Amino acid sequence: MRPTLPDDELRMLDRLAHATIAYLVIGCLGSFFGACILATRQVAGFGLTDLSEIVPIALFGFSGSAVAALTSTLDRYATGFEKEDGTPFPETAKAEEGKFNRRFARWLYVRPFLGAIIAPIFVWGVSHFASAPQQWTEKIGFTAFMGGLLAKSVVNLIKCLFKNVFHV
Repeated sequence: MRPTLPDDELRMLDRLAHATIAYLVIGCLGSFFGACILATRQVAGFGLTDLSEIVPIALFGFSGSAVAALTSTLDRYATGFEKEDGTPFPETAKAEEGKFNRRFARWLYVRPFLGAIIAPIFVWGVSHFASAPQQWTEKIGFTAFMGGLLAKSVVNLIKCLFKNVFHV
């Protein structure tokens, strides 16, 4: 028997959480397998100038970032909900732990697209700045997936770098 939630807002959050989870699972799987299919037809050079090279990398990045968003969704859903007024449900949910809420759900829907943008840039940076870029570009799926998985952290690190170096 499925427990009933006490009000409409919590029922809406429950439906939104399930829709977010379904979207992210479909996004993870679709982009990952799409990238695998496209990557098998990828050309050898790695200047990231050909769309046939960028698309699978972006899809691997999308997939990695969708996995990060999915784990965040599941963690928050397991912790509980947070209503618009900040009230937690269940009331016994720990105050310091993130809970699933409507505002955060929007971030979860967009996060995979951040990975699709960051992964090609991450791969491009590795190919230009690593001491042995060939070892990374040979494992392009792994490198792009990790770029997507860590996209949020990469953006935060770059923002902090610019703030610390340029005092902006």
